Amino acid sequence: MADGGLVARPVGDVRVVIATHRSAADVARAIASALAQGLHPSQVTVVDNASPDGTVAAVRAAAPGVRLLAAPTNLGFARACNRGAAAAGGGALLLLNPDAVLQPGSLAAMLAALDADPRRGAISPRIDRPDGRLDAACRRTFPSPVIAFYRLSGLSRLFPHSPRLAAYNRTHLPVDAPGPIDSGSGACLLLRRSAWDAVGGFDERYFMYGEDLDLCWRLAAAGWTTWYEPGARVVHRKGASSEQAAVPMLVAFHQSMWRFYRTHYARGGAALLAPLVGAAILARAAALVALNLVRRHPRVSP
Repeated sequence: MADGGLVARPVGDVRVVIATHRSAADVARAIASALAQGLHPSQVTVVDNASPDGTVAAVRAAAPGVRLLAAPTNLGFARACNRGAAAAGGGALLLLNPDAVLQPGSLAAMLAALDADPRRGAISPRIDRPDGRLDAACRRTFPSPVIAFYRLSGLSRLFPHSPRLAAYNRTHLPVDAPGPIDSGSGACLLLRRSAWDAVGGFDERYFMYGEDLDLCWRLAAAGWTTWYEPGARVVHRKGASSEQAAVPMLVAFHQSMWRFYRTHYARGGAALLAPLVGAAILARAAALVALNLVRRHPRVSP
């Protein structure tokens, strides 16, 4: 029994969607970690975004029973996940990055958290980097202009225990404390199918990045909550495919940042700040692109 007296749904009700691009080195581990949760290969759908590196062959070798949808062009993360979700069915949808590995018992913990409260539309697990550091994107507050300023200016890093300055990544809170959050990470997110369908899945105008924040925003607007469940653990290598094309992904990241702001915050009096916010985002993107041009190992995260 899950908390609240509700019976946790069986893993047979879950469908996993993995969107891949240049993921041949990682995807087999992600699939294996999903199957180790008690899932059958037929419950896993992989949508490959025209990978040139043998990702499709790697998927077929890892688990022949996995549903594989090979797109002729790179659809982007949001479109690929939507396509996979539409094909997969199921009462619960687990989005999993190809460089993310579910730890033992994590799916059961997420399902129990989902079914503990019928208002929960999404469950975000604790996501760690391979070196043990928390991937802070797994428990976020919506980036209002003020909160985004604290994050992008570095104040949140200088004062990680401040509830105000560190609000975006909630670093002032214990990592093992479950609770409601504004947004989880698309690297691993369990969604109630009815909630996903109610908001129409990802907004496909986001090619890469920001689509998870936007999804959780629309879930909240529709009356659903997002819950952080640290009893479920995932190890995420992060950037395995995007950093193979770091400069285009940096551009996509900042385009998504601008789209999110323009969609959800540039209204009323706040619209007067839009030119200033847009200029700041453009300047940040230009600086990071320039920095990547001189780095030995380009990366998307600053």
